[in-house]
Amino acid sequence: MSNKAVLGVGALAAAIAVAYGGSTWYAGSQIKSRYDTALDELPKQTALVRVTDRQYERGFFGAVSTVTLEIGCAPDATAAATPAAPTPPAEGEEAEADEEAEAQAYATPPKPLRFTIRDTIHHGPIAGGSLAAATIDSELVLDAKTQADAKKLFGDAKPLSARTQVGFGGAFTTDMTVAPAKLAEAGKGQFAWQGAQMRMDVNAARTQVRYDLAMPGLDFSDARTGTTLKMGKLTAKADMDSSAGWFLATGKTEGKLDTLELVVKKTGGPLGAAAVPADTPPKVVTTVLLQGLDMLGEATIKDGLYASSGTVKGNGTIGATKIDKFELTSSARRIQAAGYKKLADAWMQSSAVNGCGKGGSKASQAAMQALADQLAPDLKAMAKFSPEAGVDRMVVEIDGKRGEISYMAGMAGVTDEDLQLPGTALLMKRGALKANARLPMKWLEKLAETGAESGQTPPPEMVAGLVEQGEEKGFVKREGDDVAAQVEYSDGSLKINGKPMGAPGR
Repeated sequence: MSNKAVLGVGALAAAIAVAYGGSTWYAGSQIKSRYDTALDELPKQTALVRVTDRQYERGFFGAVSTVTLEIGCAPDATAAATPAAPTPPAEGEEAEADEEAEAQAYATPPKPLRFTIRDTIHHGPIAGGSLAAATIDSELVLDAKTQADAKKLFGDAKPLSARTQVGFGGAFTTDMTVAPAKLAEAGKGQFAWQGAQMRMDVNAARTQVRYDLAMPGLDFSDARTGTTLKMGKLTAKADMDSSAGWFLATGKTEGKLDTLELVVKKTGGPLGAAAVPADTPPKVVTTVLLQGLDMLGEATIKDGLYASSGTVKGNGTIGATKIDKFELTSSARRIQAAGYKKLADAWMQSSAVNGCGKGGSKASQAAMQALADQLAPDLKAMAKFSPEAGVDRMVVEIDGKRGEISYMAGMAGVTDEDLQLPGTALLMKRGALKANARLPMKWLEKLAETGAESGQTPPPEMVAGLVEQGEEKGFVKREGDDVAAQVEYSDGSLKINGKPMGAPGR
């Protein structure tokens, strides 16, 4: 090979090396900048999350980020509201109860949870064997004591691990795994969780998120109460847009849960009583089994108004009663997005509202009252858009019989003049409520039969007479084999089954 050829190849190699090195340095700078932005914004979202320590050790081909987060009430918020210990009363002197001290004694916030996340970052353009701006391997950093406790649950597996691939435009994909956990104590119970896996795709602005979640199952039992809980496979996916804030996230979510079983037992004596022989056969008090649960959710913002809806449906059994079908749909409509965001942000950023300090103290109560007074004008202004929320319908089908309940509450017809009224007066004048119920007569008789065993309901033979009395007074009405009722409140007046309150009877 000629000298010119050698020089040409050398120059090309040098150019490639310089280009690659420049790309790597640029990728490292971008990743560092994104870390700084995200960690600076995090504490601004809520009073319950703080970054107590952050370190970023950057090299040419990679970096290591170590961040310690604290979740819960800030220590200074708790200390500021904690009174000094009271002086004991003198001997023979009558001690008067201090309501403030008693309230504070029972309202001390729990100690905040602190944990550290270490990210090992590989800079692109070829990072971790992939063509990407960076790949990031994340893990929890545990102290010796916490690590020993975690080993009891997770064994030798890492409790939490994640790998993130960052695209050149800033979007990223994270694959996260939570290890299976198991804990059993003789005479107390056991807990077995089969772990979880999630993939999450986030755009560069961190305003759009798509995720897929899978949880294989969960088993829990409490030997003292005889309670067992078993949850089958849960899967969920979502495509969300949080441009207006997480409280106003829009998009669709879907979830499926194979089974959910709850069994509560007792041995015939006081719970946990030593006098009850160990071989005493347990008596089943309650058994609830839900199967084939489908969960759907959707939220939108149109013309500045937020709306959301959610539906859960499936089948199952309660005790010996088979539920052929159940469905619950709830919704909220015409919620002014700007006002709601302001309320939500103020709520999340308030230490007092989030239970920090002494919840029963005068200082805490005063802080909450001040926040309520501050937000009252915004809350009242939202009423002009006729917001409403409630249960669109709850349907249950058993043995060919169908029961249905629905209700919706909100505000209607609010004017600028109405906004001058105090909150309670505004609610009484413009509040609106509509509720409907329809239940098979046989269900009421069955409920009475079940409740009569504990003396909580009238005997079944009295049900028909009570329903007849209610029908005579206009509180309920018979429609074939069903008992129905309707309640409506609007424009300051109450109607029951279409008749104004005060003249509900015939």
